[in-house]
Amino acid sequence: MGINKRGDTLTHCPRKNRRGDISTTILVVGVFAICSLALLSFYLSGIDSEETFSRLEIIKKVNSIADEIRFYKNQEINKKPEEIMGIFQPKTSNENLVYSAAKIGDDYKITATLYENKYNLMGFGFGERIPVFSVDYSFKT
Repeated sequence: MGINKRGDTLTHCPRKNRRGDISTTILVVGVFAICSLALLSFYLSGIDSEETFSRLEIIKKVNSIADEIRFYKNQEINKKPEEIMGIFQPKTSNENLVYSAAKIGDDYKITATLYENKYNLMGFGFGERIPVFSVDYSFKT
């Protein structure tokens, strides 16, 4: 206890309790660090899962194209998928995702290739386009 200049008795002096201040500061800094690491972890895992889901969509699309070819080759329909579907024509494209197909005898081969620029800076791609993911699906009708 202490007495101030006016003669009042002091029951609490916040300047003298430094042990509590240090532990509170460590607690706050620790909680802030843990929350920051958790947010960074969620951000990084979100980027990876987005890429994974886009690749799964490419595989689903290739399977869908194969089902469409099988549908046209069905005896009840009896059409030529290479005349109906546009993926059998060779094409040069600047798109990031290119689907193509070829008929070799009775076998069909569907290819999906995802391209990205070699260098990426702040969302802008530079340099040559390189394939980063490719799906080849061959089947016999």
